[in-house]
Amino acid sequence: MTAIADDCVLRKPTDDSKDHRSWRTRVRRPCRIALDLMAGAATAAILIWVVQYFIDVRKVASFSVDLAALEGLNATAGRTVSPGFVLAVRVENPRVLVPWCCAGGQAVVSYGGISLAWGPVPRFCALSKGAAELAVAVKGRGVGLSDDLRRTFAAEWNAGTARAVVEMKLFYLDNGWSNTPAYKGVSLVWRQLTLPGQGAP
Repeated sequence: MTAIADDCVLRKPTDDSKDHRSWRTRVRRPCRIALDLMAGAATAAILIWVVQYFIDVRKVASFSVDLAALEGLNATAGRTVSPGFVLAVRVENPRVLVPWCCAGGQAVVSYGGISLAWGPVPRFCALSKGAAELAVAVKGRGVGLSDDLRRTFAAEWNAGTARAVVEMKLFYLDNGWSNTPAYKGVSLVWRQLTLPGQGAP
């Protein structure tokens, strides 16, 4: 841009020839064309950015949930259990320009319709076209199990087929450009995880 500006500086001819006016016209015309091209390119770039932004804000992040650790739960579970889970959560952000920011939430792990453990999901941000990984720790205290549920769980645990359901309710931020949180919606994540029982590989 500096080079163009330097080329567009008008320098009068040293003599007072009659073609002085035509000289100014010849010099100004390419300068005006160059400036018009620069303005058009800047306008096109802004329009592309705006269009991409509105495409981005409609894209939804994808979540994967794995079981990183488990304690307090096995085939000999009694009438009450106090299990603890550590969930490994990965968030993939498909947006090109806009980060995916979550203001936190809640996670619950259940079995047979009974909530076994619960806890908060921390705040996180996945950068544009990037990913965020976080550990979510949940714990339950004195959760009662019926006799039928205990027998079913023991059988599935020994066979390696016991499965728990993970539900996360996340309050997410619309874009992340502002320092002030603007809550724009809720993401509900539902996953089923196989517990590492006796027959699990």
